[in-house]
Amino acid sequence: MAAALSACGHRASTADVAAEDSVDYTTTESPYTVRVDSVDAKPALTIDTIRIERSDKMAEVSLLVQWPTGGDSALVGSVRRFICDVCGIQNAAFKGSRAEWRDVVDAEYNGLVEGWNGTYGDSDEGGPSFSSTTEVVLLAETAGFVTFYGETSGYTGGAHGMAVHVGRTFRKGDGRAIGYETDMDDHFNVEHKDDNLFANTESPALYALIKGGVYSYFKACGQPMADDEELADFLQVDNVNRIPLPGNAPYWTKTGIVFCYTQYEIAPYAAGMITFEIPYKRIREFLTDEAASLIP
Repeated sequence: MAAALSACGHRASTADVAAEDSVDYTTTESPYTVRVDSVDAKPALTIDTIRIERSDKMAEVSLLVQWPTGGDSALVGSVRRFICDVCGIQNAAFKGSRAEWRDVVDAEYNGLVEGWNGTYGDSDEGGPSFSSTTEVVLLAETAGFVTFYGETSGYTGGAHGMAVHVGRTFRKGDGRAIGYETDMDDHFNVEHKDDNLFANTESPALYALIKGGVYSYFKACGQPMADDEELADFLQVDNVNRIPLPGNAPYWTKTGIVFCYTQYEIAPYAAGMITFEIPYKRIREFLTDEAASLIP
C-alpha cells in the first residue's frame, strides 16, 4: 500500500471520483506543464515566463517561474511577494530580472554542491546528485481572482526527498489574498490577519466535506479506505470526523476550492500530499460573503 500511495501521492491523475457518500469531488494534478484556466476578460497581469536549469553529477537545479511584469500594482505586489517566498528570496529589492533569477539558481546550485561534497567528497564512488526543483505558475484566472501555484521539491541525501505544494488566490482590484490565517502567513508576508474564506470553520457539515475529500483522494490512488476505522488507522489525526483544515489555506480554480495537505501533515509520507477539490456548489454555503462573491 505504501508503494502504491507513494507513487500517486504527488501527482494524482485528474479524475471525477465519488467519496463514500457520492459527493462529486475531483482529485487534482500538479501543473508541471503550465495550464491556465481561460478567462473571458482581459488578463489582469502581464507575465514573463522564466525557465532556468543547471546540472552536473553533483547537483541539479530547475526553476520555472511566471513573474508578473505589469498590471494592477497591488495585485502585482501581492503575487511577487508570494513567488519570492516560495523561492526563498529574502531580498526586498528583488525586481525579477533574468540576471537576478540566474543568481538565484546559481546560489541554490552552489549550496547543493557544498552539501554534496560534505556528504560524498571523500568517497571514491560519490553518490546520487542533490536536486532542487521550483515551479511557481499562474494556475487559474477568472473575472474576480487569480490563483498562483507553487511547488518546491528536492533531495539532499537520505531515504527520500521532500516537497511542498502551496497555492494562493488573490482578489483582483486590491490584491488581497483569499484564505485564512495560518502559521505560514508570516512566512508568505500575508497582509491580512483575519478569516475571509470560511464563515464558520466549526461546522460539522464542513468537516464531513473534508473527510469525503480525503476518502476520494485514496480512492483515486487505487487504495480506497473501507470505512472510518481503516481511515483512522492510517491518518495521523485525533478524530477523522474533525480532520483539521490544511496548514496552507485552500486555493481556488474555476470549478472549486482545492485542499492540499503537506507531507506528514495528517498522514505518513507514503500517503503523499492529500489533495482534492470541492466544487463551489458544495462549499459555497460555508464561505464568507466576501469569498462567495468571487465564485465564477
